[in-house]
Amino acid sequence: MSINIKVLNSFVFLALFNLSAYAEMEMNAIESVTIVGSKDDLAGAASVVSNEDLEKMIDTDIQKILTAVPGVYMRTEEGYGLRPNISIRGTAIERSGKVTIMEDGVLVAPSPYTSSAAYYFPTTGRIHAVEVLKGPAVISQGPQTIGGAINLISTPIPEVTSGRIVQELGDNGMSRTHAYYGGTLGNFGALLEVHEHASDGFDSIANVGGDTGFDKSDLLFKARYESGSHSVTWKMVDLDETSNQSYVGLSQASFDANPRMRYGATKYDTMMNDGEQSSLTYVGDFDNFDVVFTSWSNDYHRDWFKVSDFNNNSDHGERDDINELISDANNGSANAQAILDGELAVQIEYKHNNRFYTNEGYQFNVSTEVGMHALTFGYRDMEDSESRIQAYEYADQAADGSLSALYGYVGLGGSNNRLRESSATSYYLEDTMDFGKLAVTLGYRSEEYDQRHRRWDEGAGPGLTAVRETIVRDTFAENDHTTTSFGATYDFSDNIVLVAGFHGGMTPMFGADPEEADNMELGFRYSDGSTNVEAFYFSSEYSNLAAECTLVSGAACDANESAVFSGGEADVNGLEFSGSWILEGDGITYPIAVTYTTTDATFNNSSNSDYFGTVAAGDDLPYIPSSAWSLVAGFVKDNGLSGNLRVIDIGGSCSIAACGTYNKIDAHRIVDLNLRKALNESMDLYATLENVMDNEDVISRAPSEGARSQKPRTMKVGFSYNF
Repeated sequence: MSINIKVLNSFVFLALFNLSAYAEMEMNAIESVTIVGSKDDLAGAASVVSNEDLEKMIDTDIQKILTAVPGVYMRTEEGYGLRPNISIRGTAIERSGKVTIMEDGVLVAPSPYTSSAAYYFPTTGRIHAVEVLKGPAVISQGPQTIGGAINLISTPIPEVTSGRIVQELGDNGMSRTHAYYGGTLGNFGALLEVHEHASDGFDSIANVGGDTGFDKSDLLFKARYESGSHSVTWKMVDLDETSNQSYVGLSQASFDANPRMRYGATKYDTMMNDGEQSSLTYVGDFDNFDVVFTSWSNDYHRDWFKVSDFNNNSDHGERDDINELISDANNGSANAQAILDGELAVQIEYKHNNRFYTNEGYQFNVSTEVGMHALTFGYRDMEDSESRIQAYEYADQAADGSLSALYGYVGLGGSNNRLRESSATSYYLEDTMDFGKLAVTLGYRSEEYDQRHRRWDEGAGPGLTAVRETIVRDTFAENDHTTTSFGATYDFSDNIVLVAGFHGGMTPMFGADPEEADNMELGFRYSDGSTNVEAFYFSSEYSNLAAECTLVSGAACDANESAVFSGGEADVNGLEFSGSWILEGDGITYPIAVTYTTTDATFNNSSNSDYFGTVAAGDDLPYIPSSAWSLVAGFVKDNGLSGNLRVIDIGGSCSIAACGTYNKIDAHRIVDLNLRKALNESMDLYATLENVMDNEDVISRAPSEGARSQKPRTMKVGFSYNF
């Protein structure tokens, strides 16, 4: 039965159920679907980065925003946060594939069950607020329930007719325009929003020059009809991006010579993506229960055209693959380094990582109170897919570093001409029991998902149009998984709440057993109005640490791309701390916020696989530093002048378990400054200086030995005008 038919049938079912409450934020509460809600009885750690918080540093990089949340680690991809790599409480960091990511409560990963690591993340510059949910409460989200969930809240429809425009200009030809206008008239409300962001890029390209920037645009429209305690909201997002970005890092010698100069071979590397998202949300407040129902459809296409191999390298005694070539250069091969530098003639093979994704379905949540019980029921029915039609093109690199024009368009077959599909249903039940000072929450989640994987032979026709007639592989798998949770809060005093919780978590893996871990946390929350402090101990015991091979992972499994490998058992445990204070002065206030995380993440057993490589018991999990902290200290004067200093400190880590010299990632520190002046009630001027010290540390190895540096010292200035 198709999802569309189920959507129609579900409306009959909806009359029986209700949905949970919304967070108390500065937005229209009936419109915005949140996942945190009130923290009073929340059995789990959670953080809300409010719109006011986002305004402090005017960030467009989600990785910097999330430094305000303890227990979250990031890996830089291209320096702008376009394609973040996010880990929560030690989950695998690559492409944020082990984290549930939502916008307005809807899964926005292009294919959450089939290919969650699909290199898409919502445009952060247009986001109104950010929620992060951890602990046993996360089983209400899913499907990834080990580390946590991130929910991005879009701009709400204004209560009165109003609008805003933000205009920024900065180094490297950066420009950003963010504008919206909307309002509510009687029962109707609407919002139109535009976000345009572009830059020439901060990298240069050796020998041949070229653009290393990006141009990204979002168009959002919302319309709402509200009558009494019922509303219907329709939302549409159209997105488009062209990024002249490369996934290729540098050999250590190249990095030491110039950390921000790419190889000439990457001149043609380009990410092109576009997509359409739509959703329809009904919210109803009945006498004994509330209902929220959402149906959605997301279509996303991306083609990352990038260097794959250096063919004919056998003439020079070197391996072909770009990852292997960087490794050989690091190990002292003069020929490998010469090929990378454009000093030896080779043929370069570029691959169209051309993929089409779908993600559609419906969901509803229901909550009601019966005596001491606050009951919540949620259900989701969805389908997603990934279709690959991936060909190759070529260019010749001369011994003087020059490149020929691209030629050829070949090689569409096997893993490059395939369709993977998933059909999933899930539901959860939560019961929060109020015993006065003590509140106990019990939870249960069930997941069932069927998956099919088909591959075809070589395509034919002009431009290698896929002719999917002869199937060379057709496999089908059925999966099911159940999760339980327990959480409790105890009001120790008027200001202190003790929190404890346990839950089983899972991450679905395509065509394989899911990744599983038992998770617990123990902590407290303190608040007295001007001071807020939270501290949590957390642990995750993995019974099956799993990973999917990708070309960017740097693993030696390119021939088995998307194959799933097991790393066996692993333990992750650590401490999270966050605190905020507001100090009062004469006509001035000083807000201060601090986060700190320490983590110990290790393999419990030795293993050897194409993905994880050679692992010894006790080796650290990749990309999880032992500690990280951030500090934001600011001032706000009565005359409208304000400013903030942000310091981010990340400990060292490694890109693979068997950490060699060229897998090490530097401990590094980032310092940002911001100054804002309110000219009147409508207009602000501001300036931001990022990476004040202009540090050039190795903050990423992607692929595993390719060194990358952080974005250089960068200035931007702008204004915001409310009307």
